[in-house]
Amino acid sequence: MFRIFLGLMALLFLGCTSSVKPDQVYLIEGYWKIDYISHGSEKFYPRGAEKLLDFYEINEIEGIRKKVQPEFGNKFSVTEDFNIFKIIFEGDNCFIKLQTPWDQWTEKIILLTDEKLVLEHREKRYHYLRYSGQY
Repeated sequence: MFRIFLGLMALLFLGCTSSVKPDQVYLIEGYWKIDYISHGSEKFYPRGAEKLLDFYEINEIEGIRKKVQPEFGNKFSVTEDFNIFKIIFEGDNCFIKLQTPWDQWTEKIILLTDEKLVLEHREKRYHYLRYSGQY
């Protein structure tokens, strides 16, 4: 019984660390749409007519993040604003350190694959799907 408890605790502990490795950070490049936001056991889905995407451009461990809006004909409306970021590894965890002229903050990368991105900031998890040209 004690071994089962230890095994479950190990799984729980490993589940709280980031699974992102340095050779995977290039996967963040591209367009991402928010699927939902989770906080505790609750899920919140985006509503409204205006759908924005996050666009990441990365060069090794530094890059920019911009908000873009898809338009007809596979084009995008892009704002002039952007956030500079740097990828940082601390132990087994991977973070995006973002910066604007007015603020700076850190978001933990929980999951990063070809199709999914999960970021954690202030006890909320932002679940993204790679944008495929359709909303």
